[in-house]
Amino acid sequence: MMKKKEKKKLKKKDKIRVAGTVENQAGTRDLKKRIKQLEAELKHCNETIEALRHQVKDKQTGKNKKRKPGNSAVKSLRSQQSTTVAVAQRSAWKRHRYLRDRYDFHLDNCHDKPDARDLADKDLRQEYGEDAGFSKQELDHILS
Repeated sequence: MMKKKEKKKLKKKDKIRVAGTVENQAGTRDLKKRIKQLEAELKHCNETIEALRHQVKDKQTGKNKKRKPGNSAVKSLRSQQSTTVAVAQRSAWKRHRYLRDRYDFHLDNCHDKPDARDLADKDLRQEYGEDAGFSKQELDHILS
């Protein structure tokens, strides 16, 4: 039988030492600090990568993946136009119809013509925005 001391010596010899291990505590602290720095840097890199992926994904969903052949100048002009001619005419007709209805309403409520025109224009500006109104001369021409 082996004695306890002999067993301990054998165990120490059997232990495998990792190359480059640090024996003192100061070296261990330095390594732990370096690990934390590298982990923080890795986290920052991963966040940057995810942000860039998100931007690419947003740009791809915004684009039409199937492009139709055609004149690029026409496409760019259409993309610059906020509304087509038909939509603009329809909108102008709605505003004109609203102005006429409000004018008739104010005439029916015992207002004279100039006051009814001004009140109808005021209603139009409230409903469709300040730029939808007309000048006094345009109101006289439209609501004559």
